[in-house]
Amino acid sequence: MFSFLKKKKDLPEFDFIKSYSEKEKYFVRTKKWNWLNPEQITFLEKDSDGKVKMTTMDYWHQEMFLDADGQKTISEYLSVLINQFRDSKMDIPSDLDKFMVETLLSLKTDLNAIEFMDLPTEVKAEYKEPIKE
Repeated sequence: MFSFLKKKKDLPEFDFIKSYSEKEKYFVRTKKWNWLNPEQITFLEKDSDGKVKMTTMDYWHQEMFLDADGQKTISEYLSVLINQFRDSKMDIPSDLDKFMVETLLSLKTDLNAIEFMDLPTEVKAEYKEPIKE
C-alpha cells in the first residue's frame, strides 16, 4: 500500500555490528597510494631490500580505503553503504555489516592501510592525496 514503508522493512537486522566492540571507532587512511589507472589504486612501498612493492586491492577494499577519512565511525559507515545500495537500486545484503567489518579489519591488520581511532581524526597530508610524482 505505502511503498515507502515497505522499503524500511526490507532493511536487514545487522546483528553482527550491534555486538561489534569497535563499532564506534573512527577509521583513517595510513598509507601512501596512487592511481594505477582510472579505476584502480595501488600502494607503493619499499621492502627491506629496497625493492619497490606494488599492492592493488579488490573493489571493496579500495572503496573502503578511500572512504577512510577519519570523520565517520564504523557504525556510521554502514549507513553510508546502505544508502549507496539504495541509490543504486540494489538489494542490501543481509551480511553487509559483517562484510564491511571484515574488510575494514583486513585493511587494518593485513595491509596496515588504516587505523581505528577513538576520536575523529584528520588524514595526514601524505595519505590524503595520491603520491605526487
